[in-house]
Amino acid sequence: MSFTDIEQHVLSSFRDGVFPPEPTGDERSDWTAFGLSVALQAARLLRSSGPNVDTAEVDLKSDGSPVTELDRKVEELVRAALESFHPETAVIGEEGGGELPAAGPAVAIDPVDGTWAYISGTGTAATTIAVFEDGCPFLGVVANPATGEVAYAEHGGDARLIQAAAFGGPDSAHRLPLGGADSSKILVNVQPSLNARGPIGALYEAWDQGRIQYVRSPGGSPAWALLEAARGRFTYLNMWWDRPAEPFDLAAGALLVRAAGGEVVGLNGEPIDLIHHAGPFVAGIQPGARTTLLEILRGATG
Repeated sequence: MSFTDIEQHVLSSFRDGVFPPEPTGDERSDWTAFGLSVALQAARLLRSSGPNVDTAEVDLKSDGSPVTELDRKVEELVRAALESFHPETAVIGEEGGGELPAAGPAVAIDPVDGTWAYISGTGTAATTIAVFEDGCPFLGVVANPATGEVAYAEHGGDARLIQAAAFGGPDSAHRLPLGGADSSKILVNVQPSLNARGPIGALYEAWDQGRIQYVRSPGGSPAWALLEAARGRFTYLNMWWDRPAEPFDLAAGALLVRAAGGEVVGLNGEPIDLIHHAGPFVAGIQPGARTTLLEILRGATG
């Protein structure tokens, strides 16, 4: 699929070293260009530095999750870029904190979603950016430094995937979901966690019975897994904990799924609150696959 004007503008600016890109004059387009350009800059920084991360440089936060100096550098990059692009914007960061305001623009950033995956080089970490207006998300961007992919969606618009050139190939862009998915085959991606032991066992039993065709659990960034669901092939199960999500946790990835024609639902089958959701959720393009996973999950958890 051909590139949009905004995508061409951002990629050209990125290749020419212009950051942030020059304004286009349209506020929503400029926000999209900003989100994409920040994601590309973050991916470049993380891709160039990832192999050099020493586990001795990893700190553990109060909740036991890891953080590195690179997490902080990426978040600082976003905060500095916003100072010149839209200085009155509130910032909510995984590392630097902040509160989502009820009115006005805001950007939520998780600089490295899936830090253990990033450190270990599994290719499933991502940078996530969600842009809000008056407390509602209108733009989500998810970038994977290992694959060179940047996906984004505007509220009410399409979900798009940009593949930056690698190994001599050209840049490419696609509308999500991608073609080729077989709706008769249910492929499941389940987020690994201690409270997913029962559901994972139930999924393998369902696989053995032929109710589903494949189960995998690579872990890493939930936002990246939501992007995979937006591609159209995998349905994603996450036994999310009972604490409410933060604005940088699910909003960007869930926007991608919804813009691709899918949905992210809770155990009751209803769409989740992108900002405050707590508890398990299932995400995917195929309604039948979501229903089957919910039935398996309810049977495993009661």
